Amino acid sequence: MNMYSPRQKILWFAFSSRIVVIFLQAISNFIIPDHDANVFISPVDPSLRQTYADVAVNNLLGGMKRWDAQYFIHIAQYGYTYENCLAFYPLFPMVVRYVAYGLCSLLGTLLNFHSALLISATIINVLMFIKSADVLHRLSLRVTRSECKAYKCAILYCVNPASIFFTAPYSETLFAWMSFYTMLKCTENETLRFANIDITSGMPAGFSLITRSNGSVNIGFILYTSFKNVIERTLPEIVYKYKTLKHRIIIPVLLLPLFTSSVALFLVLIITFIPFLLVQTYNYFKFCILNDHNLPEFLSNTEYVLPGSAESPWCNSTIPLSYSYIQSHYWDVGFFKYYKLKQIPNFILASPCIFLILYHCISYINSNFKLCLRLGIKSNVFGYSNKMPYRQKQYSKGFGANDPSMFVYIVHVMFLTIFCIIFVHIQVSTRLLASASPVLYWICSSRMNVGPTPTSDQNTINEHFRRIGIGKRIPSHHLSIANLEGVDNMYSKWKTFVISRRMPDFHSRLIQYYFIGYFIIGTIFYSNFYPWT
Repeated sequence: MNMYSPRQKILWFAFSSRIVVIFLQAISNFIIPDHDANVFISPVDPSLRQTYADVAVNNLLGGMKRWDAQYFIHIAQYGYTYENCLAFYPLFPMVVRYVAYGLCSLLGTLLNFHSALLISATIINVLMFIKSADVLHRLSLRVTRSECKAYKCAILYCVNPASIFFTAPYSETLFAWMSFYTMLKCTENETLRFANIDITSGMPAGFSLITRSNGSVNIGFILYTSFKNVIERTLPEIVYKYKTLKHRIIIPVLLLPLFTSSVALFLVLIITFIPFLLVQTYNYFKFCILNDHNLPEFLSNTEYVLPGSAESPWCNSTIPLSYSYIQSHYWDVGFFKYYKLKQIPNFILASPCIFLILYHCISYINSNFKLCLRLGIKSNVFGYSNKMPYRQKQYSKGFGANDPSMFVYIVHVMFLTIFCIIFVHIQVSTRLLASASPVLYWICSSRMNVGPTPTSDQNTINEHFRRIGIGKRIPSHHLSIANLEGVDNMYSKWKTFVISRRMPDFHSRLIQYYFIGYFIIGTIFYSNFYPWT
């Protein structure tokens, strides 16, 4: 039996956690009666046949079709039939639809299209979740420069507090993958002298723009990375060459790297915005141009605004974007509009995630105040400084202390958190922040101490590797993770520290109970239409 590498452990645990979610929601949906939530339910096509296989699919995956999943499945099945559907961006339902077409062609008459959509959404989210966990691990390894921290981040992500939304027909998993991948591309080293900006970094950012509305914030990573590289690399090189020039006539040539970098950034932004502009153009022609909707009777017999009505106020705006109007009109989203006494339970539900992020972000700012004033830029960019160079505070042990690479991620997650507190339905904060930023996992991995086990003793590990590694070189990161997990866990696909270990201190146990508790309770609540994150 082979020992698993850290990456293999992450991939297998990501898959195992999704299987647990699927079976947990199926069991709870079977045992517990559904709550009458009085929310949107997608109309059923009366001509849709139902076989025994469809009944089996509904029994197994029916608990996934709750809350906003009704909208995503509806859009995948019927398209944007109602104006309120425009609040849900098209990339995820479009992918689900085309995979369902493939399933229908393979399974023939065994399943109807609705069941194929449900299977498609589940398969897609499981596969994308595995991929997003892998990308998060790679990103965390680059930013934290610690295999142990990166590994703990990825494992915690697999049991994150909003886990049910990463398996149900929601766009969270796709968005997390695209967001983490955008951040990963922005950590790659480019030689801006030749404008060697990775133009493909605009693709995941562009896809995130048409997956969730907060995807627009991901553009900040591209802009900041370009700005920082120009300040720290391109300009110092231009200044250095200017000082060593003998012939001033070639000064314009020195500015060429700056020009080519600007052109490359412009191309990246075009690639990023093209999908979003196409979607907004589609929305405008669908709902703001007067025409017949041609919907079947079971879809058109409704109080919702139908396509081709051209009667919505947003159609007459200078820039006709539907999202803000629809959120305000249909969900009453707005400035402090959610602050009502009856919403106190939802504030309590979201408070752990919000508190963890805000507390540690403020701690980061306090530990790196001068760095934050410089926007994460080095103090001696041009090789000298009028003041003494910034010295790291060796005594500072706060989250992210002395780490400039985290600056942009801290700004990003703080903006999203404050926006959630002020504008959105507060219970959405947990899944929004869990899918948009790696910072929650970095915080928890840094605060989580994993106590030793008999098989994580260093002498035991060294003896084990000597026994199995004769003639082989054991990678150092395998040793570090074996020290974290213990030898026994390294031979298991699903056993990891977060579920098999008792944490040695109160803070670590609190994080463990928070993640596992929300993982289990959230899955049970969601699958029976009870309010959750």
